[in-house]
Amino acid sequence: MDGTIERRGWFGLRRREGEERALPRQNLRGLMLGGTSLSGVPVSERSALQLVDVLACVRLLAETASTLPLIAYRRRSEGRERLSGGRLADLLTHPAPALTQAALVGQLVASLATRGNGFLGKYRNGEGEIEQLGVLPAERVTVELKAGIPLYTLAHADGRQTTHTTADVLHVRMPLTLDGVLGLSPIAQAREALGLARSLGEQASALIANESAPLGILSVPSGPAQEDLMENLRSGFEMRHRGPRNAGRVAVLSGDVQFSAISITPHDAEFVEQRRLSTAEIARLFRVPPWMIGAESGDSLTYSNTESQGRAFLTYTLAPYLTAVEQAVSNDLDLCAPPVYVEFLRDAILQADTLTRAQVYTLALDPVTGWLRRDEVRQLENAPPETDAQRPEPLAVPA
Repeated sequence: MDGTIERRGWFGLRRREGEERALPRQNLRGLMLGGTSLSGVPVSERSALQLVDVLACVRLLAETASTLPLIAYRRRSEGRERLSGGRLADLLTHPAPALTQAALVGQLVASLATRGNGFLGKYRNGEGEIEQLGVLPAERVTVELKAGIPLYTLAHADGRQTTHTTADVLHVRMPLTLDGVLGLSPIAQAREALGLARSLGEQASALIANESAPLGILSVPSGPAQEDLMENLRSGFEMRHRGPRNAGRVAVLSGDVQFSAISITPHDAEFVEQRRLSTAEIARLFRVPPWMIGAESGDSLTYSNTESQGRAFLTYTLAPYLTAVEQAVSNDLDLCAPPVYVEFLRDAILQADTLTRAQVYTLALDPVTGWLRRDEVRQLENAPPETDAQRPEPLAVPA
């Protein structure tokens, strides 16, 4: 219609020849590699995920979110109706070949947790209908506003770049932002804390690799063969005493060589305490209770407060991610035409014990104040419909 040629681009998304734009190489480099902390350690999404504490927090968020079903509903005057079929329900159930809803949601929440942004690609068929959904790598996407319209530039593996609109890309972002366009990346903003954590990890590896027992200094007298003697002595001593397997071996020296022991240990340098505080700081960054990633919480946990902390985790930690996904998908007119919207079934991880559920169902089935039918209760418990023989006898009306 406008003389441009439309064809399939990267990730199978549509693009127009007239929409191609160039991204400055230096911007792409900063986007891909991240930055360097004051500790001198480069910090990016990939390097941050190599930290066990960061990986544990991101896994907890992504895997927990993936257990919650994302369901399509239609608003009605008398309530809402759950959609069991149709294009949207089918897309949510089977986003793409060999891709489950759990994997799609987990990838999206992991991207939100690490970068503050997630991008869903809308894969269309020849008729222009969306037939597949997939998460685009956030590190390959840049966003710019042009005349108030967001444009998404995708960097190809071969160096090419293509630009797409909201017709092809659904942008999900966290509420906190510095420019009003991109969500705030927690890894980029907490680069110093993550750089310190990574440097502490490298220090721990170096301590284990270089540990020798006894620990100290070898001294040799000066002379013409001093350099050769020092090198031979160093290599032989390290071969015999370096590493955890050789810890505690007896040191045997001959000649005028002297050994002076050094008593500084990681505990003396407060190394262990620094690592503990680093773990607590990373848990605070992702708003994850330390006990959920196996870290010290400083509190004694019981069944009751563990249950309340689990509810608090859903409310204050996971809910912002779920809400961001729900609203982004529900507001996308290509996916949800009003009054259709999507919502996570959050009760899936808040299911009470059997006794509590039985008490709630008893109240829900009350003939006067109840709000559920017997078939609805059985459906909530994943039980098959009851037969005529299972149905209770109707109450006799008093004379």
